[in-house]
Amino acid sequence: MKIFKYIFLAAIITVSCDDLLEIEPKGEIIADDALQTPQDMQELLNSAYDALRGDGGDFFGGRVQSISEVMSDNIDGSQTNLNNADFRAYYNKTSTFFTGYTQGMFDEPHYVIYRANVLLKNLDLIEGLSEAEQARIGGEAKFLRAICYFELVRLFAQPYGFTPENTHLGVVLRIEPSAEAKNRNTVAEVYEQIVSDLSDAANSLPTSNGVYADAWAAKAYLAKVHFFMHDYETAFNIASDVLNNGPHAFNPDAEEFQARYSPESTNEAIFKMVSNPNDHRGTQLSTHFRSDGDNPPTLRISRDMYEMATADANDLRGQKWYRIDNEGAENEAIFITKYDSVNYFDVPLMHVTELKLIRAEAGLELNTSASINTAVDDINDIRTRAGLAPVSSGVGQASLLNTVREEKRKELVTEGQRFHDLRRRGAAGESDLRIRNSSWDCPGMAIQFPDTEIAGAGGTDVFTPNTEGGC
Repeated sequence: MKIFKYIFLAAIITVSCDDLLEIEPKGEIIADDALQTPQDMQELLNSAYDALRGDGGDFFGGRVQSISEVMSDNIDGSQTNLNNADFRAYYNKTSTFFTGYTQGMFDEPHYVIYRANVLLKNLDLIEGLSEAEQARIGGEAKFLRAICYFELVRLFAQPYGFTPENTHLGVVLRIEPSAEAKNRNTVAEVYEQIVSDLSDAANSLPTSNGVYADAWAAKAYLAKVHFFMHDYETAFNIASDVLNNGPHAFNPDAEEFQARYSPESTNEAIFKMVSNPNDHRGTQLSTHFRSDGDNPPTLRISRDMYEMATADANDLRGQKWYRIDNEGAENEAIFITKYDSVNYFDVPLMHVTELKLIRAEAGLELNTSASINTAVDDINDIRTRAGLAPVSSGVGQASLLNTVREEKRKELVTEGQRFHDLRRRGAAGESDLRIRNSSWDCPGMAIQFPDTEIAGAGGTDVFTPNTEGGC
């Protein structure tokens, strides 16, 4: 029953797997005798992948991306175009314990983390599980745990670099299947665990693993994590390894703009969730962004984002991805068409274009002759595909940094990256950087934990919530 890397989740959790799980109001308990065979372990691993998507798209199926986009400068926050109360709280940086949209997004990754921890605890205890299977299952469990913590710590804490030693609070770190009440770990501790898990996964996973996470997926995420830790040399080198030696190639054809979110998908996807007609993995991306569906999308694009995307009439992304209604009127609405025309599509969580943009920006930050040349090549691959003129290294590092950041914003719009990139830059030294007129480091930039997390940890006597009050 091999159906993942690309997380194909139709019929993933079989009847026997359902018997493994007992869901309680405050979490999930897997009985001590539930895991007896290698098949039991595989089915539990499958269920961890299933929760990665989230029930109805509550995690990587669109909710985490949508929250991140609303907190950036890509979304129109006018009352006409943003009338959902929870999204307005994120937009205004005023989320509270009771912002309901946070709860589902918070629960699903913790199901993944718990199931990963159970798998890791039982690796040496299952009769008939070969050393190769132990390495693979352990690597996949650590990969899944790491990417969940990476998303959680970036939303619920101030970014890496906010304090000199990253001693500011992150999220509660659990590497054992325990519900013990505890306070949040520091951001330094959380990132250390993420790097450790991804490094172990890269070393223990095969380079080809069917539709499950493989070593290349772990390395690609590891490059991204180091990039957000401002470790540009490591990020550049690991990204180069994946791009130069891995099986996923850059697609120079403009068909990529439709293929990235399509049923047929793209070879650029290093790690993705695969949908089918009966099981759409990107439910909430469609709900919040699709412009030609039965209902109008919840989220519309900001005028600032639209003007950047369409500033050059030759830019194919501006031509293909946007629609504007009632231009210039009070009820003007700008829609993204990236997810239109299909009822289901694959959801890439890491793809070659993003990794090239990471390598390019890291290379420019390194500012060596070789790294700048590589960065310019990456930038020009992306610009040429989009119908734009190439750039020259002669324009200088500062200009090239502006270019790669503009290209990243245009390429990854609505994919949940812009907000985190802005905060990373603020923490890296752009102290006057602002996100829609608010300082990158104001308290409201870290969303509030749901009330159930605080109560479950023993209340505020044990758990330290984020500061509320907006920016």
